[in-house]
Amino acid sequence: MARFPRIPDLLTTANLSCGVASILLASQGQLTIACWLVFAGAGFDVLDGLAARALGGGSDLGKQLDSLADMVTFGVAPGMLIVLGRPSWETLLPEKATGWAMLAAALVLAIASAWRLARFNIDTRQAQGFLGLPTPANALFWTFSVLLFSPMENYTARADTSVLLRWGARWMGSSAALLATALVLGVLMLSSVAYPSLKFKHFRWQGNEVMYTLLGLGLLLVLFNGALAAPLILLLYILSPLWGKLFHKTA
Repeated sequence: MARFPRIPDLLTTANLSCGVASILLASQGQLTIACWLVFAGAGFDVLDGLAARALGGGSDLGKQLDSLADMVTFGVAPGMLIVLGRPSWETLLPEKATGWAMLAAALVLAIASAWRLARFNIDTRQAQGFLGLPTPANALFWTFSVLLFSPMENYTARADTSVLLRWGARWMGSSAALLATALVLGVLMLSSVAYPSLKFKHFRWQGNEVMYTLLGLGLLLVLFNGALAAPLILLLYILSPLWGKLFHKTA
């Protein structure tokens, strides 16, 4: 007899639905809605974990379903957004070369995400933190970048825009830079670099230095840059294994 799906499994299915809908809408040119669906999928991804813990833990089925949903929402959908979110700067470059680089970047992210998620399912060392860049963090970095910088093809030539927008537009305007970024983040996802899980066991400073620093710097970035702070905050998290060592110096 088939059992009724548990609430965490239903939330995971909502995450999967957001990923599929994002891919379909991106293919039709609805990039803004497609980006917001990835954000919604990330929200459901958080909620299914909270629901599983509230109900005494997840199931083996839920664990596998979660990875399959994450692969679609955080592995395939961001690649689609990169390929289909190209602004008009591509006309400045040979079309075939630009298209090849974008497809390669999307392929790298999808493959790295699949291997990262498969390894996570069988790795018992990642109960308190992550070994390798988490796929949601990678996906949100790309999704925010496409949403904020992809439509900004004219910003590189305008003096009335912020430095951050101009830099973002130039970065989005370079297929080589995007491919290089995808390769670096792909390597980080497959690495054994330790990343914090962003879960507070307690509220003391000691043991939570990275998380409190991220929160503080994140608030400052939002204060001065608004929505443009999002990819910068994610970049801070991506680089946290480097600057986080400042808090763990041996005496």
